Amino acid sequence: MNTNFYEKIKNDTKFKNFVLPMEKLELIRDAMLFIHKDGLILFSEGYYHPAGKLICNIVYVPDPEGKKEIFGRPYRSIIKKEGADGEEEWIDYQDQLDRYRELAPEAQQDKPPFAKYKCQFNRDDLIGFVDHRRSLRIARELSPAIDDSIRKVARRLGIAPESIGATGSLALGNLKTAHDFDLVFYGTVADDWRIVNQIYEIVKDPRRRVFEMGMLWAIRFYDDWGNMICPFFSYTDIPEIPLKEFEMEVEEEGVELTGTIVDDRHTFYMPSVLKLAEVEFPGRPKVSELTLILYHGGLRGEYKIGDRVKARGDLVRVTTPKESYLALLSTNLTETEKI
Repeated sequence: MNTNFYEKIKNDTKFKNFVLPMEKLELIRDAMLFIHKDGLILFSEGYYHPAGKLICNIVYVPDPEGKKEIFGRPYRSIIKKEGADGEEEWIDYQDQLDRYRELAPEAQQDKPPFAKYKCQFNRDDLIGFVDHRRSLRIARELSPAIDDSIRKVARRLGIAPESIGATGSLALGNLKTAHDFDLVFYGTVADDWRIVNQIYEIVKDPRRRVFEMGMLWAIRFYDDWGNMICPFFSYTDIPEIPLKEFEMEVEEEGVELTGTIVDDRHTFYMPSVLKLAEVEFPGRPKVSELTLILYHGGLRGEYKIGDRVKARGDLVRVTTPKESYLALLSTNLTETEKI
């Protein structure tokens, strides 16, 4: 790792334009980018982070042979790889975790249960962060083509362009090849549902669906101009966040169940918090209701009311300032499926 990283990039134009100092951070939102002092680019996961910590994935690492340029330096992805046909392939969560252990073993210590496949870094080791909406605003000012694309997407969805932010490499100032947009839509749950319902209609057209890295993505879509849109959603009404402050204790590991989705209010957020009914545990009495928590972003928008789901994970006790309840915690997208 490069402990002199900050000195090498602090005068880079993109770093100065797009990265804010940590003292300006007010709230850690899902899908925010953070810059580690050693140059790692981190991607925040969820809205709850232990005091002084950041729960995240490592998405880019400095590499002299890397093909992606960030802040004038070569990087490579840690979550994707180039397949035999030249297309990008997803690196599964277990393999990602193995890489995390090699890159930053200290970030695997004393993690909460929901961070099984994630990292936990000290915030004191971070040198900056990226604000979704600020970054997209700057990108639009610098690139008429990006501004035009964002205005078209906003108009198609009936929302204000200013309510949209960006994450991914675009949010770091990589503007030249922007045709895949990792966009963050800000709104209340009701606002965001209006967008998602439109996306569900859009992807009824097979030509608009995104099949990438070996899977069909529920709410990714191709817009009218051939751009791929990967949506994330960020709560503007903080009390609506179901897991903003909580404690979680594992009561039993390796549980499997089936249940029917009866509340999908938070299905397209990360974490996805879903209510199940008609819950059946092998060898146990049927349970009338249980919460399913998908603490990963791989299946945002996948599960809707009426879906019958098989899920594997850990049975946990979740305690928030308002309530305490049992839930099945799933931390890997391979642990749930429709049946």
